[in-house]
Amino acid sequence: MKRFHVVALFLLVPTFFSAAISVSSMAQESSQPLKNQMLTISDAYIRTMPPGQTVTAAFLRVANTSDINCKILLATSELTNRIEFHEHVHSGGMMKMRQRKAVTIDAGQIVDFVPGALHLMVFNVKASLVEGDTAKFELQTDHCGNYSVELDIRSPLRPKMKDHH
Repeated sequence: MKRFHVVALFLLVPTFFSAAISVSSMAQESSQPLKNQMLTISDAYIRTMPPGQTVTAAFLRVANTSDINCKILLATSELTNRIEFHEHVHSGGMMKMRQRKAVTIDAGQIVDFVPGALHLMVFNVKASLVEGDTAKFELQTDHCGNYSVELDIRSPLRPKMKDHH
């Protein structure tokens, strides 16, 4: 009887470990798509530039739909070699712009990158930005995944829509 238990255990152990490895692999595969859904990015656009300029700004809305804080560490694009997080702050009666190293989106919260506040400064733009086209950016986070974002290219001079009666 004892020999039977040892043989059965010997045969079952590799099956158990194999099943455990398979479950672990499946968990990693199924958690990967969920990880990329922690942040929802919308309303993304970049401004066109006047002729001869190589600096512009980009704006978007980032919603953290997870239960953990997410920090955006880096923004990149083929358009440029330098994108920084900037924010406008009031100091001594003056509006000043300052760089931020990263942007935290708290769990369940929304952060808006908008004109006159938090935004992406895009330096050394290599190509002309044509209104109506799109530009691709990549956002890298600490542990909430990386995101590819299509930004609409918009002119800051575009007339506002008026109500028609």
